[in-house]
Amino acid sequence: MRALLPLAAVLVAACGGGSGEKTAIRLVVADKNIREEGVECSVARPYQHVHRGARFRIEDGTGAVVASGELPAGRAENAEPGIDWGVERIPTFCVLDFDVELPERPRYRLRLDRGRPLEFVVEGEPVELVVA
Repeated sequence: MRALLPLAAVLVAACGGGSGEKTAIRLVVADKNIREEGVECSVARPYQHVHRGARFRIEDGTGAVVASGELPAGRAENAEPGIDWGVERIPTFCVLDFDVELPERPRYRLRLDRGRPLEFVVEGEPVELVVA
């Protein structure tokens, strides 16, 4: 299932908390920055707190931390794939893909040092979260 949730601040990367299963996370940051598609990105304003190396934690529904780590670098993807822009630098989203080990819980919450938490459930993979 896809969890598409807007958010003022979010998360993500790797490293797990123990005895769970690896879950693929796809964090799409809708920053619409002008870049070449496929280049490494670290997110543009106003989402610059969602960057490679930013610390995150994932909590379960009770608030217990079940995973923590640092965000990976992202890759620029066409913000509107139905459009052939005809130029190299186009409006893109910065997409951060990573795996994180999560114990089985009914729901989770991702937190960064700044911004509101993002709640999600795992019902299929990858879990897609949109920061818009």
